[in-house]
Amino acid sequence: MKFNVKSLIAVAILTTAGVAANALSRPHSNTLRVESPAGNPTLAQPGAEAMYLYYDNLGQALLYVESDHGRVLATLNVTNPAAIRRVAVTELRVPSGYDFVRAIGDRAVLIRFRKTGQVAALCFKRDKHPVLKNLSVLRDAVQQKLGQTGLLISNQQTPPAASGDPQNFEVVDTENATHPVVLATVAAVTEQVSNPDTGTLFLLNRNGITVVRRLRVEAEHQMELDQLRG
Repeated sequence: MKFNVKSLIAVAILTTAGVAANALSRPHSNTLRVESPAGNPTLAQPGAEAMYLYYDNLGQALLYVESDHGRVLATLNVTNPAAIRRVAVTELRVPSGYDFVRAIGDRAVLIRFRKTGQVAALCFKRDKHPVLKNLSVLRDAVQQKLGQTGLLISNQQTPPAASGDPQNFEVVDTENATHPVVLATVAAVTEQVSNPDTGTLFLLNRNGITVVRRLRVEAEHQMELDQLRG
């Protein structure tokens, strides 16, 4: 996939303290678009704490969002950033909230519970409603990834590393390098994931998901899909 160098450098996600003093706010940009939970109810995920991006067998991009101390898992179809939709909500019986650690093969992800440090797996055999599987062999273990499908396991009782502090971000359009423009400020971001196919960035905070769309990358990706379809 070919990327336009100019469009790549047009996106700058900067901490609040690092934004140029002459950056001026405006609601629109020719190359970027920001969609916030306040303006799109689908993105509103109160109490959200973690998320995971997964590609199913059909090539769809599914974003799983954990909330309510792990008891609620929302599934969003983010394949088309211009038409993000919630496709399912799954209730899970878990001891606490959890973080997504790493993929296990092609159809599951390793999770670690924040309260106990124990691990389990979310299996994506049913993409819309993942199923929780206990992994007793991995419980209270320290894992190191070995390629795409392996784990190096140590039974040493070592607590998982604490997650970093929330950060405040500003989305800045630098298409005009002499007059950068602040498009949005996103406070207390706890996690971010990206979809390289469409160039979409997802920022998570307690209010939900803020979506930063790169319109040129979306257009290029759509052109490639159209060419593949003949």
